[in-house]
Amino acid sequence: MNLSPLIYFSRLYGADPDLVTCGGGNTSMKEDGVMYVKGSGTALKDAVTETFVGMDLKKLLTMLDDEYPTEDAAREAKFLRDVTAAKLPGEEAKRPSVEALLHALFPQKFVLHLHPSLINGLTCSLRGEEDCARLFGESVVWVPACKPGYVLARKMKDVFDASEKTIKTVLLENHGVFFAADTVQGLDTQLNGMINALKTQVKEFPSVESNAEDPGFGERLSKLSGKAFVRFNASPSALKFASSAEAAAPIMKPFTPDQIVYCGPRVQFVACQACLKEVTANVVIVKGAGVYALGDTEKNANNCMTLVKDAMKVATYAEAFGGARPMAQELVDFIVGWEVESYRKSVK
Repeated sequence: MNLSPLIYFSRLYGADPDLVTCGGGNTSMKEDGVMYVKGSGTALKDAVTETFVGMDLKKLLTMLDDEYPTEDAAREAKFLRDVTAAKLPGEEAKRPSVEALLHALFPQKFVLHLHPSLINGLTCSLRGEEDCARLFGESVVWVPACKPGYVLARKMKDVFDASEKTIKTVLLENHGVFFAADTVQGLDTQLNGMINALKTQVKEFPSVESNAEDPGFGERLSKLSGKAFVRFNASPSALKFASSAEAAAPIMKPFTPDQIVYCGPRVQFVACQACLKEVTANVVIVKGAGVYALGDTEKNANNCMTLVKDAMKVATYAEAFGGARPMAQELVDFIVGWEVESYRKSVK
């Protein structure tokens, strides 16, 4: 299979920071019963032939007819074994994206899965499903938040089976979007159409970039946390959220799995430097000063700040759709203990 089109659009979208943060998102291409899907722990912007894992489509789709345990650990262990068994010979050293089975459900040749801040302003909002129907009608399918992995794949299969139309676009609550098309241009048309429609709804565009110097909290945060690297943000958006505990509320809990992977499951708000007795999170909001991201390596601190900025964007965009809706605590707890995300964190 000639993977040139897959490599092309993976790099194209992966290089756009408005569409992809850190290692998020995945892509795939199908032909003659075979699907090549992005490998876990790789970045779309750096895509090459070796980035993708060859999969047997029939073996993947057969998984949805199998019986799976109801207990989380047992179910996900079987899911991982079965996905691994669906790899083509010669692909043993690679690990396919956990969303490989979701890609397989789409009959179209190309599939693009992204977590853009603007789109997640809708998927992570209180009025998301209602506004999705208002803006896109039946052309976009909304899937309520649920546990990723097999549970999500099973729910998606039910949605596909119930639809009388060929599904091309799916919005996943507190997660992201899937686009599917038989041409690369078709993907671009769908993506741009959704982005343009959402921009007409936005009430405020976030401003998250900052060159401000740390006013002095960073060193103390580093000592108390044991994290050697600290990033500081005092952008207009950061100062807005740092103005009070009430203002910070929309970004105190994660919106998406990516935020848990790169930032951890919680955010700490501190009213003043004298109030800072311990550090209990990788993201600390200091009242009146700004937002800090902590990491035990420079890369981890940078990734954490990238996802902090993403959270500020999502919360700002969500204001146009009834306000922010973070992930349910049950899903946060699942992601924290999920082997798949532990693996992704280990290679991030």
